[in-house]
Amino acid sequence: MNHSSSLRRYDYAVLLIFAFTAVASIALQSLVWVAITLFLLLNLKNKTKINWPINLFTIATLLFLATFLIGALLGINPAKSFETIHKYLTFLILFPLGAMVLSVVDIRKLFYFFIAGAAVCAAYGIIYKHFIIHQDRIDSFSGDKMVFGGMLMASLVLIISFLTANPKNLWLWLCCPLVSVALLLTETRGAWLGASVGFALLTWRLNKKWLFAGMFLIVMGISLSPKELQERVKSIASINLSYNDQHQINNSSQTRFLIWVAGLNIIKDHPMGVGQGNIEDIYPQYRIPNKDSEQTVPHLHNNFLQILAQNGWLGLVAYLFWIFAFYFEAFRFKSAVPEANQLNWTMVCIFSAVLVWGITEYTFSHQFMNVQFFLLGMTVALWAQRSTSKKI
Repeated sequence: MNHSSSLRRYDYAVLLIFAFTAVASIALQSLVWVAITLFLLLNLKNKTKINWPINLFTIATLLFLATFLIGALLGINPAKSFETIHKYLTFLILFPLGAMVLSVVDIRKLFYFFIAGAAVCAAYGIIYKHFIIHQDRIDSFSGDKMVFGGMLMASLVLIISFLTANPKNLWLWLCCPLVSVALLLTETRGAWLGASVGFALLTWRLNKKWLFAGMFLIVMGISLSPKELQERVKSIASINLSYNDQHQINNSSQTRFLIWVAGLNIIKDHPMGVGQGNIEDIYPQYRIPNKDSEQTVPHLHNNFLQILAQNGWLGLVAYLFWIFAFYFEAFRFKSAVPEANQLNWTMVCIFSAVLVWGITEYTFSHQFMNVQFFLLGMTVALWAQRSTSKKI
């Protein structure tokens, strides 16, 4: 084996390690950059031309990224914004990952490693965090229950997709209940809704029998779960609002409604955006007093509002275009390889699940961005096989 083929194995091996540890550790997520560096070194050494992915979605990604920089420049405190703006450079991993020559088998193996890592974290969260130290909302190794819930959500959709294709896989059947129970114990309602939407879209297209069986299991699971979890589920649809004499919301049973109202007022006063990292500084001026609400928040718990308040109207337009571009490219993807088509649809379902989760959470946190753009990078690599006539 020559050196170049050996190096090619090393960059993929590092990517496998990243996939396995991505849910567990934000520090080890840096391995994705190691894999990318090895990939670039290989091509530089061999003077190989890299076929960078150029399509509507990758162009939209660059435009969306640019609005974070523009928002920081035009915001209320550019100096503070540029202290943390670098984290959004994670968007760029989409390009080298999408440029890697990965077969459907390679991508499937990476997803299996990601599922295995998620299952290990789920087991640790259930056994240690829930049963031993009695944590109210488990967070496993990740340190953030909501981010942990989002990563479990993505892995659960992947698991179900692979199970519909290979229902005799006992390992996947072991992972499925582990990840499902851990997701439930995070009590991350937005991720619950996202997982439900992802599951419904996935099974409606791939196997409707799974959809109805899943609905039955969800109902049974909720009815048999502890009362506190049942109350958490019921609270999703329990919304009580009160208004002042000017017909403005001044109290809510869901504190996020108060955060969103404050966010809308911030947007009204700062149409060009306040810039990355500045919401927590300006939020107290707009906060609606409530005994249950925090004095300040790092973000507005909604992707659309956060991006609008942070990056301005230009940012929101770019975000909507980015969403449109993803669906445009995904829906036009066609392959002669059935597994490639199924993986593409699975990525559509995960992307949709994240959008639903993003209604009640800001999903562009550093740790989840690494996972999301890894998955998007694999999707772009898959799109490079459009119109493939044989399995590769």
